[in-house]
Amino acid sequence: MNMISIFICEDDLRFLLMLSKCVKDYISIEDYDMKLILCTPTPAEIIDYIKSNEVNGLYILDVELENGENGVELARTIRQYDPRGFIAFVTAHPHYIQKTFEYQVEAMAYIQKTDDENIVCQKVADCIKNAYIKHVSRAYATPFIFKSANGRTVSCEYGDILFFETDSHKGAKRIILHTKSRQYTFYGTISELAKDLPNGHFFQCHKSSIVNVDNLTKDCKEDLEQERDYMLMSNGAECPISIRKKRALLKLIEALK
Repeated sequence: MNMISIFICEDDLRFLLMLSKCVKDYISIEDYDMKLILCTPTPAEIIDYIKSNEVNGLYILDVELENGENGVELARTIRQYDPRGFIAFVTAHPHYIQKTFEYQVEAMAYIQKTDDENIVCQKVADCIKNAYIKHVSRAYATPFIFKSANGRTVSCEYGDILFFETDSHKGAKRIILHTKSRQYTFYGTISELAKDLPNGHFFQCHKSSIVNVDNLTKDCKEDLEQERDYMLMSNGAECPISIRKKRALLKLIEALK
């Protein structure tokens, strides 16, 4: 799954630096697959970047910029290159929010500059979290398509996947895919696979396995709390788990609740 690229366009330098810090701190704490790409007072810099790069973006834009430039018009241009991008508007004047409706630009949040810094950062954090959840949900809705070891192309719904595990066979690197009803084998490595799966749903619980967190049963969670090096899945297969990954997986399960 491609990471989310974050862009900030704000002409007040102090506020720009504050927004930048809020973003960096939050994505670092949550360890989201996101990166702050640009912090700029100049809309053209953002447009030039997204014209030249394919991005999944989150854009935090000042509604009223200097030199008569308009953050809402910038958002409309962004939509031409990143139609599914997430947009949040920043303003010191609440009545300017009406412009976003007039221009028919869908926004996921409105941040008031006049709010206390802690409130601003909390709104930025909420915006990032919501964008991340929606981004992950989009990826999860797309089937997992792969070529099996016998050369057949297979399409498998993510919701049907229990876990992946390494299968060493005659020196070849292969992966066994366990679904609720059957197994498939395909060529690849766990480390490569981990980069392509939707974050927030799949967790690498061992160097040789990746589990679908959504399909963990009550028994799986009990296995995590015991001194075991596996979880017994609903299909009867044992999914390997390392001791050092147990705590992180339990934390993720709790967060998804």
